[in-house]
Amino acid sequence: MEIARTKLLLFLSVCFTLLPVHLHADTPDGGGTQYMQLVQWADEAVAQSNWDRAIACLQEAMRTEPANPQNVMLLSNMGMIQHYAGEDSLALHTLTEARAMAPASVVILKNRATVLTGMGRTDDAMQDYGKIIEMDSTYADAYQDRAVLFMRLNRYAEAETDIEKYRELRPKDPHGTLMLAVIYSNTDRVADAIPLYTQLLKQKEEAVYYSARAMCHMVCGDLFAAADDIFRGIELDDKDAELYFCRAYLNHLRFRDADRDADASKAKSLGTDPARIAALPTLPR
Repeated sequence: MEIARTKLLLFLSVCFTLLPVHLHADTPDGGGTQYMQLVQWADEAVAQSNWDRAIACLQEAMRTEPANPQNVMLLSNMGMIQHYAGEDSLALHTLTEARAMAPASVVILKNRATVLTGMGRTDDAMQDYGKIIEMDSTYADAYQDRAVLFMRLNRYAEAETDIEKYRELRPKDPHGTLMLAVIYSNTDRVADAIPLYTQLLKQKEEAVYYSARAMCHMVCGDLFAAADDIFRGIELDDKDAELYFCRAYLNHLRFRDADRDADASKAKSLGTDPARIAALPTLPR
């Protein structure tokens, strides 16, 4: 069975959720009680997403002990908080200032690359990730994050190289396995992605893994295996939109148009992109 692979497999690029960005610095061991109290208050404000208060606390801490060598990491954290607050230009300025103070810090450079990525400055972010890897070839996060950028640019061979390195450095992290499965799914190696999703499901059952593997099974023409995955996934999470989209496509392949439309409507109500829903009836069977 020939399937419109491009339209079907593009969804796999969003099957994985990137790890959330955290502050990339330990709480500094400052010498003054007031200093540490301000840092603690900043941490509490971050936990509450109170960005203005967090920034104010860090700024006051740095004013309290201007000579404290840990201030550069507070500055780096402040840049990330500005990023969370949507102030990317200000965040970039702050992190560039921090990097000038500590040019050997890969953590600060990683934070700046994150901000550059958020600003859409992919080439600049790539340069920062390249510098990180030159400075520390064992810094796993840089390989993972750069692989994501390569994937967005459809540069899958380079993404695969980075993810293989990431998996070498962090062999137990399921995100590496997931990203490799997505790469295989987008480079006509769908059959090779299936055992990777199986490996992930053995580690932890997740609805997203079932929907991704179901789509791979459909691309490979195994509709029975796809149906089983969709059934198991819905048992696990009956509010997962992607599973209903997968079942809608499965019903389309089986010429069950009424069932297809019902599942498509359900998927749409749960948040599936209407454009994907509208394309379903036009896909080959």
